[in-house]
Amino acid sequence: AGHDTDAFNRWEAAQELGSKTVRQVYAQITSSSTEDFKLPKGYLEAMRAILNDEETADRSLLAYALVLPSQTTLLETLPRPVDPLKLHEARCLVRKSLATELREDFLKKYKALSPAPTEAVVIDGENAGKRRLRNTCLAYLCALKDDEVLSLALSQFEEARTRQCMTDKLAALQCLVERPEIADAQKASQQFYDDHSSDALVVDKWFAAQAGADLPDILQHVERLVDRPDFTRNPNRIRAAISTFVANPRGFHKEDGSGYAFIAKKVAEVDSFNPQLGSRLALSFSSWPKLNEGRQALMKEHLGKLHATKETLSKDTFEVIDKVFKAA
Repeated sequence: AGHDTDAFNRWEAAQELGSKTVRQVYAQITSSSTEDFKLPKGYLEAMRAILNDEETADRSLLAYALVLPSQTTLLETLPRPVDPLKLHEARCLVRKSLATELREDFLKKYKALSPAPTEAVVIDGENAGKRRLRNTCLAYLCALKDDEVLSLALSQFEEARTRQCMTDKLAALQCLVERPEIADAQKASQQFYDDHSSDALVVDKWFAAQAGADLPDILQHVERLVDRPDFTRNPNRIRAAISTFVANPRGFHKEDGSGYAFIAKKVAEVDSFNPQLGSRLALSFSSWPKLNEGRQALMKEHLGKLHATKETLSKDTFEVIDKVFKAA
C-alpha cells in the first residue's frame, strides 16, 4: 500500500488494510474495550508513506488511498449480525488514531499544499488533485477537534471565500458543522448559506453538510432542518437532507429507533407527492437483515407500520416496502 508503483493497486491495498484494521477494532469493541488500542504498525507506516509521497504526480490518487472505506462498504465485509453504531465507533477510532499518530505529517502536507493568499484558482487535474489531498488532510485533522485545527478550518473558509474556491470552502464547512458549540463555526455556516442563497444546487450542498455532521443530536438537528421554509419538495433538496441523514449512523441508527421512525415518516410524506423518490427512500431500510437483533426488531417495526398503510402508499413505494419487509 505504501510503495506499490501502480496507483490502483496502491489504493486497493490501502482500502483492504483500512478495512482489516476497522474490522479488528470492531471485534475488540464488541468483545472488550479499546483502552489499549494502537494502530497496527504496518498500516500506520503504509499510510505515512502514502501521505508523504512526493513521486506520484496525481495527488487525487493519494487522497483516495488515504480515505478509509465507508460505513456501507465495511458493513458488507462483516459477518452478520452487525451493530452499526459500534462499527461507526470503530471507524472513527481508526480515523482519529491516524490523525493523532500522523498529526505533524498531515499538518506539514496541508501547509505545503496551501495556496498563496492571492493565488488564482486553477481548474485542471493537477490543481484539483492538490486541493483534494489538502482537504483530505484537513478532514483527518478535524477529527482531533482541537483549537489549532479549528483555526485552520476557519482560516481556510475565509481564504476560500476570498479566492472564490468552492471546493475548499465546502471542505472547511464540512469540518466546521461538527463544532456547533463554537460561535465562529456557526457564523461560517451562516456565511456559506448567505453567500449562495440564490443558488439552489449550492444550498443543497449546505443542507447535505448539515445532515452529514457526526453529532450526537444530529436527528434533532435534521428535524429542525426539514422544518425550514427553504426545505422544499425539490428532489435534490430532499436527497441532500434526508438521504444524507440515512447515511449518518449516529442519526439513522439511534439506539431507541427514533431515526428509523423519522425516515418512515418521511417515506410516507415524500411518497404522497413523488412516488419515485419515496420508493428510493424506502430502500433505506434494506440493511435490516445485516443488523443486530435489537435493531432488526426496531427497523422491522417501522417497516411494518409502513407496510400496513398499503392503501395510502403508491404502488412503487409499497412494492419496495413489501420486498424489503420480507427480505431475510
